[in-house]
Amino acid sequence: MNNSKKRIGISFSGGGARGIAHVGVLQYLLELGLTPTAVSGTSAGAIAGALFAAGLSPLEILERVKVNSVFKVFTIKNLKFGLSDHSYLRQILVESLPADDFGALKVPFYACATNLTLGKWEILSEGSVVDAVVASSSIPVVFHPVKIKDYLYVDGGLLNNLPIEPLKQHNLKIIGININIHGPQDGIDGIFSITKRIFDLALWANTESRFRKCDLGIDIQETYEFGIFEFDKYQELFEVGYNAAKRHHEQIVQLIEE
Repeated sequence: MNNSKKRIGISFSGGGARGIAHVGVLQYLLELGLTPTAVSGTSAGAIAGALFAAGLSPLEILERVKVNSVFKVFTIKNLKFGLSDHSYLRQILVESLPADDFGALKVPFYACATNLTLGKWEILSEGSVVDAVVASSSIPVVFHPVKIKDYLYVDGGLLNNLPIEPLKQHNLKIIGININIHGPQDGIDGIFSITKRIFDLALWANTESRFRKCDLGIDIQETYEFGIFEFDKYQELFEVGYNAAKRHHEQIVQLIEE
């Protein structure tokens, strides 16, 4: 199966360590012959999207997760005093990208970040890829805002957790991948589980309408078994994403053949 003439874009939602599931979805799509025309992402989705756009295969991305814990940027367990910096993620991105410039990417890529200064979400697609991805992944009150030109940026998930807009502007068919939990949930009985639930619902609030506008939505609710900081579960999360995409085999094939 070959989709060389198809114009299909993929939008990856944010969601911490659960973003590893995006890599499994990518693996299945590529096995079906679907190579995206462009990709977009927020937070963890921006990390996955940037690495893929730079030319890394899903298995190569998974290896970086295994060796370097690239999504470990989202952990708060090691914070002691105040806000954390972004040196860890910057180092991984610099080592993984052929050049720190959007123009050097093999696939067009769009990162979504929240412009804290202007109070709105923005699509970053020019200049430094590292700055854009770090800005998109800067969880408020956990990480320092990222300054780009004269503006301060934080995590794009605050206002737009599934940035389909740039893909729509280029008239692409869109596959949207959601890794956030939004259905009924039991066992909410402690400060951590309450915080986690609030985090999930807040993300879904600005994801749902965009998700429903996708030509194909892959809603990976199996990630409920994994916390947003469980980076050691990378293999399981990869398989969850792969199997979720596999369940949409017929819809994916139909999208390719339309």
